[in-house]
Amino acid sequence: MVSNVIGMLTSARRSLLEASHSPPGTHARSRLRTVAIFAIWLALVALTILLPADWLALGISAVGASITIVVSVRRRKPARVWPWWLIFTAFVLFLLGNVVRQGANLPSNLSGGRTLIPDIMIAPGYILIGLALIGFERERERAKRYSFGVILDGLMAGLALLAIAWVFLIQPQLANRQVSAVVRLVVISYPAMSLFLVVMMLQIAFGAGRLPGNAEKLLFLCVSAMFIGDTLATLSQLHLLLSITGPRVRDVVYLTAFLLAACTASDASMRTLTEPASGSPPAWPVGRIGLVAVALSVPTVLVLHSSHGPLAQRFTLFAIIVGLTATAILQILRALRVAEHSEAKVSFQALHDSLTGLPNRQMMERHLTGVLERAALNDKPVGLLFLDIDRFKLINDTVGHTLGDELLVQVASRLKANVRPTDLVTRIGGDEFVIVLGQTVGVADALEFANRLRNCLRDPFTVDETEFFVTVSIGLACVPGGGAEVSAEVLIRDADTAMYRAKEAGRDAVAVFDDSMRAQLAERVEIERDLRHAVERRQLHVAFQPIVSTTTGSIVGVEALVRWLHPTLGVIMPTRFIPLAEETDLIIEIGAWVLDEALRQVAFCRTIPGLEHLKVSVNLSAVQLRDENLVEHVGRALAAHSLPGSALCLELTETVVMGDPETAMAAFAAIRRLDVRLAIDDFGTEYSSLAYLQRLPVDTLKIDRSFVDGLSEPDSAADTLVAAIIAIARALGMETVAEGVETVDQAKRLVALGCDSMQGYLYSRPVRSDQLLEVARLLSRKGPVEERSQPETADASGGFAVA
Repeated sequence: MVSNVIGMLTSARRSLLEASHSPPGTHARSRLRTVAIFAIWLALVALTILLPADWLALGISAVGASITIVVSVRRRKPARVWPWWLIFTAFVLFLLGNVVRQGANLPSNLSGGRTLIPDIMIAPGYILIGLALIGFERERERAKRYSFGVILDGLMAGLALLAIAWVFLIQPQLANRQVSAVVRLVVISYPAMSLFLVVMMLQIAFGAGRLPGNAEKLLFLCVSAMFIGDTLATLSQLHLLLSITGPRVRDVVYLTAFLLAACTASDASMRTLTEPASGSPPAWPVGRIGLVAVALSVPTVLVLHSSHGPLAQRFTLFAIIVGLTATAILQILRALRVAEHSEAKVSFQALHDSLTGLPNRQMMERHLTGVLERAALNDKPVGLLFLDIDRFKLINDTVGHTLGDELLVQVASRLKANVRPTDLVTRIGGDEFVIVLGQTVGVADALEFANRLRNCLRDPFTVDETEFFVTVSIGLACVPGGGAEVSAEVLIRDADTAMYRAKEAGRDAVAVFDDSMRAQLAERVEIERDLRHAVERRQLHVAFQPIVSTTTGSIVGVEALVRWLHPTLGVIMPTRFIPLAEETDLIIEIGAWVLDEALRQVAFCRTIPGLEHLKVSVNLSAVQLRDENLVEHVGRALAAHSLPGSALCLELTETVVMGDPETAMAAFAAIRRLDVRLAIDDFGTEYSSLAYLQRLPVDTLKIDRSFVDGLSEPDSAADTLVAAIIAIARALGMETVAEGVETVDQAKRLVALGCDSMQGYLYSRPVRSDQLLEVARLLSRKGPVEERSQPETADASGGFAVA
C-alpha cells in the first residue's frame, strides 16, 4: 500500500511537469522536491517503527502538514482560502487531541476507563474537513443542489458502514465487556466519518464527468489513507489485529495521510480546487443509484440479523437505521427534483432564446398558429410586427459581439416593458424580433402602436459605460377579420417583406405589407441570388463620368460607376444591388473587382495623349472600410497596373465616415501612406462633425446633388449651404466637387461661389473608357459653362451608362 501511494504521488508530480511549459530548471527542482518528500516520509516511517514514542513522528508530520498549508495558501493565493483554513484547523485539532491523550497517558482502548476528552477534540476535525470538501465543491460547481447531493452520498456510505460495523463487529466483540454504548459508537464512528470524506472526495474528483487534477488525486489519497488508518485503529481496539504490528501500521498510514495533505497544499494545482470548473456535473450518475440501493437494503439485513440484545444497543441500531433510511429517501427526493428541474430547463431552453430569455421562433410560431385559429373562429383581425435593428452589424464589427449581445438584451427588456400584457415579444435570431399582437386591433391602431415602439427605442442605451443610439425598421402584417385564412409562416414572411420595405425607405420607419410587395420580394430574392454570380459571369461593367474643372472645362478626373446588366431584368442601378451586396458581404468581392477594373481601364487611358494625367475616383462602402485587408488590396491593385497612388481617389459617403469616425481615421491614415487621395461624398446630407472633419486626412468634399438642384432658384437656402460647404473646404485646405450639375445656371452659380470641379449631365453622362478621349475633346472645344442639353456621346454609352 505504501509503495502504491508513493508511486501515485510521483506519477502526479510527473504529469504536472509534462503538462507545463516550465524551463528545465523548474523540472529539476520539482524532481528534487519529490525526492525530498520521499526521504522525509522514509525518515518519519523509521521513527514510527523504531522509537518507543511512535506518536512523535505523527506529531512532526501533523505540524509539517499544517505549516505547509499556511505557506502554500500565502504563496499560491487561491481564489478562496477558507476551505484551506478549515483543513489547517482540523489538523491542529488532531494534533492537540493526540497530545492530550499521550501527554495525560489516557487509555484509548475499549476498556471501562476510556475517556472521551481526546475524542471530543479530534471528532470536530472530521467535520471541518467535510466542510472544506463541501467548500471546494461549491466553489468549483457554483451549484448548491450538487453539493447537497455529495453530502448525502457521504452520509449514506458512512451510516451504512456504521450500522454494519455495529452489528457484525462491535456487538460480537464487546458482548461480555462493560463498555458503554456511547464509547462503542465513538470508536466505530471514526471509520464511518472518514468513509464519508472518501465518498465525498470520490464524487468531487471523479463524479463530475471530468479528469481530476493533481490536487484532487492527492486529496483523494489523503482521505483514503485516513479511512484506512481509522479502520486499522478500530480493528486494533477490537483486538482483531496483532497488538504489536497493528498500531505501528496504523500510525504509518496516518503519517502518509498527513504527508499527502502537505503535497496537496504545496502542489501548483491546489488553486484549481476553488476555481469554477467547465461543464456541468451529471444529474444522477449510476454510482449514486447503486449507493441508494445498498443503503435501502442494509436496514433489512441488519434487522433480520439483530433482533435481540440490550435495549440501549437496539435503540442505537434503530437510530442508525432511521438516519440511513432518511438519508436515502432524501437522495431519492432530490433526484426527482433534479430530474423535474432538468426537464423543465430543457423544455424552457427549447422554446426560449438563450441570450435574452424571450420566446424563440418555435414558440412564436406555435403561439401565432393558435392566435390565427382563434381569430378565424371569432372573425377577429390579427397583427404581427417584425423588427430589425438598423446597422446592427456595424455595432458588432465596431465594439465586438460581447457588447452587441448586451445591447440586444437591453433592447429586449425595453420592448417587453413597452408592450401590452397580451402581446408576445420574441427574438427569432440575430437582431430580429417579432411581436404577436394579442389584442384585436385594426391596421391603423397597429401602425400607431408600432411607431410608439420605434420611438421608445430611440432613447440611448448604455452598455459598459458606452452610449448607443438604436433605430429599428418595422414591418407590419395584418390578417383582417372576415374569414381570411393565413398560416403563421405566410404572415411572418409578409411582415418580414414589409420590414425590408421600411429599410429601403431609409430605415427607422414602419411599413405596412400589401400584396404588391410579394412581387418585389420575389425580385429581390432573384437579384440576391444572381448577384453571387454576376462577377464570374461578366455581367458587371464600369462606366466613367467625367469630372471637369470649373475654370478650364477640361477633364481632371473620372468617377467609376458600376452597372449590372442583368440577363432578364436589364440594367440594374447600384442603388438596388449595392445594399444587397453589403448585407451579404458580397461587397468585398464586388468592390475589389470594381477597383481593379477601374484602375486597369484608367491605366490604358493614361497611355493616350490628352489623358496622361487622368485620375479615377472609386466608391468604398462601410463594409470595405472595415476590411483589414483594404490597404493591401489597394496597394496590390495599383502595383498590378503600374499606377501611382495619386492616380486614385477613394470616395466614402459622409454617413460611412461619421458612423465610425475612429475606424475611418485609422483606415484613412493607412491609405494616405500609399499617396491615394480621399474624398467625402454627399457632404452635408447627414450630421456633420467639423471636429472630426479637420482631423481626417481628406482631400476633397463632394457637394450632393440635392444642394445643386436648389441653385436654380436665386438667393435660395441651397445657395447659402453650398457657399458654406465651399468655405469650410477652403478653410481646411480641401477641394470641392459638385455633383448632379445639369443646367448652365447651376454651373455659373458654382463658378461664382468658387467650386473647383463639377460633374453631371451638363458635361457628360457616364461613358465607357474608350469614349473618354472623345468627351475630353468635345469639352475642351465648348468650354466649361456653355449650354448643352445632352452630351454628344450619350447614345454611345453601350446601354449601361445610365446615371
